[in-house]
Amino acid sequence: MLVKSLNLTPINKSYEVVPVELESYHYMVRYILVFLLGAFCGSGIACIVCLHERVGILNGSDTVTVATKGDDVYQGIDVSNHQGKISWSEVAKDKNILFVYVKATEGVTYQDKRYDENVKGAKANCILVGSYHFLRNTSSIRAQFINFTNTAKRKNQDLIPMVDVEENVNKDSILLFCNMLKDLYGRRPIIYGTNRSYNSYCAPDFNDYYLMIGRYGDKPPVIRGKGHYNIWQFSEKGRVNGIPKLVDLDRFHPDFDISKLKLR
Repeated sequence: MLVKSLNLTPINKSYEVVPVELESYHYMVRYILVFLLGAFCGSGIACIVCLHERVGILNGSDTVTVATKGDDVYQGIDVSNHQGKISWSEVAKDKNILFVYVKATEGVTYQDKRYDENVKGAKANCILVGSYHFLRNTSSIRAQFINFTNTAKRKNQDLIPMVDVEENVNKDSILLFCNMLKDLYGRRPIIYGTNRSYNSYCAPDFNDYYLMIGRYGDKPPVIRGKGHYNIWQFSEKGRVNGIPKLVDLDRFHPDFDISKLKLR
């Protein structure tokens, strides 16, 4: 499905009745505050203010309702070097995007060449960052864990890590990898799979984990056994300003929100 070039406003956003001059003054003050915090207290403090703006917390009248249909409804993206060189300042103008999962590693020896660049760029523009590992069935689980954790440093993560299971990996091996991640990062990872791969290789044993499931089109994912997806990767053909190639678009389940992904 082809998604329109995006410059979209948050869904169902309500505003205070404020004179135009006063509203403009409020926004001017906010951005001056962000600038000063960045200059004198470090970019991390400024990003906290910026993140509050993105999710509508600073303005008490702003509300964001997660809808479940429509190509313009999404809260995140996932990227790798396949998307090319990303202009994260342009991506950040799309206020729908609260988070990004960035590919870090695959197997034992592969590290994504744009990983550090993507993480730094997203964080500098106040987009919450998580990292993922593509789990291979031909490599040592412990060696894959070392590859991932040497690349995706805990101090650089905003979100829980994600394990990409698209190959027929033994369930005991998946569990071992997840348990080692929990021990290091402090929380269980989210598991990614396509609708087919998750149901074939993971369900129902991992249904109590947070799940990102890829199923492109209008029909949401259905998992085998009890439970449901938490994030639906509903398109691999998203168009987002600042990303030169098509990108995956991710949408929350109606009972899920960004706070449940936060690592700390």
